[in-house]
Amino acid sequence: MRSIGLDFEHRRLAEQSIPPPPPPGPDEVLLRIHEVGICATDRELSKFRFGTPPEGETYLVLGHEALAQVEVGNGQWAKGDWVAPMIRRSCTPACSHCASGRRDMCLTGQYLERGISRAHGYLMPYTLERGDELLRVPESVLDVAALSEPLSVVEKAVATALRAHPMEPRTALVAGAGPVGILTALLLQLKGLTVTVLSLEPEDHPRARLLRDAGIPYLRDRRPERADLVFEAAGGALDVLEWVAPCGVLLLIGASEEPLPLPPLRMLVDNLTVAGTVNAGRVHFEQAIADLGRLPRRSLEAMMERRDLDAWPKSFDGSPAAPKVVHRFD
Repeated sequence: MRSIGLDFEHRRLAEQSIPPPPPPGPDEVLLRIHEVGICATDRELSKFRFGTPPEGETYLVLGHEALAQVEVGNGQWAKGDWVAPMIRRSCTPACSHCASGRRDMCLTGQYLERGISRAHGYLMPYTLERGDELLRVPESVLDVAALSEPLSVVEKAVATALRAHPMEPRTALVAGAGPVGILTALLLQLKGLTVTVLSLEPEDHPRARLLRDAGIPYLRDRRPERADLVFEAAGGALDVLEWVAPCGVLLLIGASEEPLPLPPLRMLVDNLTVAGTVNAGRVHFEQAIADLGRLPRRSLEAMMERRDLDAWPKSFDGSPAAPKVVHRFD
């Protein structure tokens, strides 16, 4: 069976033939993978900056943003059901957070993540999955359902920021015009906030045009006004704390190793809150799939560039013009 992943023995990104999955067990279903999105995490994995193969193996199948169809069901799922799988699996034995269903808030860090850490991902035609790890995808959003995983991360981040603000925020600034940044801006706009995006792409870049077409101002060379909510989705390329308004919230959603200066006096005087989130829980996945039907369809479609699986090498090289590259299996 064809797959795309990391060969840890030879330290290379490779296409590799792997055995097909065995018949599903009582709690499992066999999935036929339809589409898999590629993100910045996958590109970082392809450089071996992090990632771990399953125990006893030297190869990790990549891909954690999947839309699939049930091929062999069970009592919970029927053949032909469209589904999106969740990514993170509980630590063992489960910590109190994992045991309560919040694996995205795992206390031990010993979780598994499909396509990232100690569990194969979805860049292969078929895979087994536990039925309770799946979410139903309505046919009305199938064309944009490959965005459900990144949007779930955004749902959690936005909910966290809104909960942390002591009053009622009205303005938001998003730093970064990648898929997470764009989805964050679109979701905040849906919730009624006045949103601006600041990033480093040229003013005529397709991502900048996408945002302006959605009615979201895009800034590159102009200093933004302070905002009630600021989302850092650029991976540390921009200095964002100075743009947080008094009583505001800075939410870190982009990964960076760069230290963030936190001036104590201003944080105290202005009642600032800084928080970070990663991954998502079931409730965020469910909300993401629901919001795919509420967000502007034209903007979501413009985010994606679909490619045949044979084109996979260029999807891991550099940053494509389209925010989200999606590979098709059929």
